[in-house]
Amino acid sequence: MDLLTLDSLPVELRDKILYRNLTAGENLFLQGDLASSFFIVETGRVKLVRYTSGGKEVTLQIVGARDGLAEIALFSDTYPCTAIAEVNSQVIVYPKVLLLSAIRNNPDLAEDFMAMLVRKIQDLKIRIELRDIRAAHERLLRYLHYQAQSNEQTIVNFDRPLKDIAADLGLTPETLSRALTRLERDGMITRTRLSITLQNSPAA
Repeated sequence: MDLLTLDSLPVELRDKILYRNLTAGENLFLQGDLASSFFIVETGRVKLVRYTSGGKEVTLQIVGARDGLAEIALFSDTYPCTAIAEVNSQVIVYPKVLLLSAIRNNPDLAEDFMAMLVRKIQDLKIRIELRDIRAAHERLLRYLHYQAQSNEQTIVNFDRPLKDIAADLGLTPETLSRALTRLERDGMITRTRLSITLQNSPAA
C-alpha cells in the first residue's frame, strides 16, 4: 500500500482524494493558512518558501514529481510556509483527517509515509552539507555528484533556471556561472545548455 497507488488506499480516503491543477506562479497554499490537506506532486514542480519579517523570500525546498509536501500539516494547525507552482503542475490532495486515520490503521501505509519522511531528512542533510562547503566550485561539484547519484548516471539534466539552482546552493548566479566555467576548464565537467556530464573526477 502506498499513497501514489490510489486503488490500494482505504476506500474512505480514496473517495475523498482530489486533483488540483496549478499554473506557473500560482499558490497552492499560503504561510499561515489552515492546514487541511497533505499533497503529492503528480506532475510539475512546487517551491516551498517562507517570508521573513522584512518580506524577503527564503526558498526551503523544491518538490518534484512523485514527492510529497506539507507533511507537517498532519501535525500542525497552519502551514508554516507558502507553496508556489514553479511550472504548470498537478497535485494530489489528501484530506488531513482521513489520511491520519488511514495511517494509524494501516501499518503498510504508515511505513510508506515514514520512508517519505526519511527521504526528506536525507535531502535536508545534503543541503546542509553543501552549504558548509566554502569554495563555490567545490560546492557545485558536490551538488552535481549528488544529482547524478540519485539518477544513477553521469549526466545531470537541468529542468530549472540556473538562477534558481544558484539560490538553492546559496550562490549568486554570477558565482555559479564562474564555478561552472572553472569546473569545465579543469576537465571536471562538459556541458551543453541544458545538461552537464561529469567526467572521471571525485566529488569535492
